[in-house]
Amino acid sequence: MYNDAKKIIQQYHDKQEIYRSLKDDIEDICSRIISTHRFRISNMSIRIKTEEALLKKITYKNKYQDIDEITDVVACRIITLFEDDVDEIFKCIQDTFEVVEVNDKRKKNYEDRIDFGYNSLHILVKFNEERCQLIEYADYKNIVFELQIRTTLQHSWAEIEHGLGYKSQYEIPKEIRRRLTRLAASLELLDEEFVSIAKDVEEYNKGIVHIEKILKTDINVNSLVQYVNTSPKINNLLESLHSQYQFRFERDSELISQSRLIQRFHYMGYTYINELDDFVEDHKKEIEWICRERVENLKEKHVLNIYHILNWISLVILAKVGSSDPEDIFSRDVIDKIHDWTSSANETVS
Repeated sequence: MYNDAKKIIQQYHDKQEIYRSLKDDIEDICSRIISTHRFRISNMSIRIKTEEALLKKITYKNKYQDIDEITDVVACRIITLFEDDVDEIFKCIQDTFEVVEVNDKRKKNYEDRIDFGYNSLHILVKFNEERCQLIEYADYKNIVFELQIRTTLQHSWAEIEHGLGYKSQYEIPKEIRRRLTRLAASLELLDEEFVSIAKDVEEYNKGIVHIEKILKTDINVNSLVQYVNTSPKINNLLESLHSQYQFRFERDSELISQSRLIQRFHYMGYTYINELDDFVEDHKKEIEWICRERVENLKEKHVLNIYHILNWISLVILAKVGSSDPEDIFSRDVIDKIHDWTSSANETVS
């Protein structure tokens, strides 16, 4: 056994350059799979086993004679946000690599588990013959690597499970095992509910593509985005700004959250899109004036995020409401300036 271990460790060192190259190629291919199919992931990590961990495994298993028999020298873990993406990513892996073995620990009956708790999808894969005929992948021909796919909840469970220090359900006192089993089942229900909510959100977004539908919707991130995209009033104003300043428009909806626009509108009494739209209709001249005033400060950038217009509408509303802000969404200086701007606007447009 000592000679086998010594041989394997030497092979491990001899193949370090290959392992590093393999790690980079796995990361590149998996990243392209994720981006192409727009999978919603939390994290992807790839590691090469340390010499210490490898030696420990060789000693503990006492069965390996060659480095290529060890299937997790290189390992990749993909953590998804939603359970249904686990299976979709697996389908892509099957299309891309040769799958050697599948161990789906998610689907086992809790009564039949050898490993307790809430686990993930474990796959052993390698580069297929077609890829290995290419010179850049030729060195990977006999290397099997491990791929784990799990959700964030499954990963959190695994981390806690590891922290408890138990390796098997048989090591755990019966009462504690019962509690852990209940928790594991609850996490499975949570994963299923998150998938259901994600689908409902997708259907909701599909349903608010027409202005008539949007106007009846409460003010939230999605409805504000759709309102700016579809409102004739907003788009006419944007076109007018574009004609005068020749901006290149961009659409970065992160501005809505960063500017706390939903809180602004709710604080000032606007909770539905139709209420906001009525205000825009009644105060078109003031909004147009303040938009031009603000655009003057941006014209050197030659680009305009279209969602800035929501910011400027909120400023006109603030000037009309004229009350203090308990959440400090607006500073006193901003409020005073808005009053000055709208006063000037009223004088200009009257």
